[in-house]
Amino acid sequence: MAILRRINSKAKSDENTGFGTNSSMYGDRLVNRDGRANVRKAGIPYFNRLSWYHTMLEMPRWKFLSLIFISFLFVNLVFALIYSAIGVEHLGGMEATTPGEKFIEAYFFSAQTFTTVGYGRINPTGYLMSFVAAFEAFSGLLFFALATGLFYARFSRPQAFPAIYR
Repeated sequence: MAILRRINSKAKSDENTGFGTNSSMYGDRLVNRDGRANVRKAGIPYFNRLSWYHTMLEMPRWKFLSLIFISFLFVNLVFALIYSAIGVEHLGGMEATTPGEKFIEAYFFSAQTFTTVGYGRINPTGYLMSFVAAFEAFSGLLFFALATGLFYARFSRPQAFPAIYR
């Protein structure tokens, strides 16, 4: 315990530090108290200043999870529309009779393909439908890899503690 007290007494941080020993010669803090960078990008086009990665890291948890969920629903809807445009008769094993039921089955086939679950009742027949299903499975792998990376980055991001804990 005494060692920790000695280390903590030596590790006192200045309240207004940048990355150097004397922040007054640099201007202002380089890192804000909440852990975000205090850097402004200047001299580059507006869209090059945006970082989708950092936007996803900094958005509130409920917005992040909602965005992932809505993206999942939207991508499956797009692929279900593609399957319907090609023709659901090229999906073997469908039991639906009405156009609405056929679209719903195409949507759930899309969800199963996107997540690579593949229950096996519905299967693509024909080259075009098989190509679309293979592309969707590949897209699903990329989607979940990116989502997993963002989840990990959000949970493993270091956070500054308030001054109460020092």
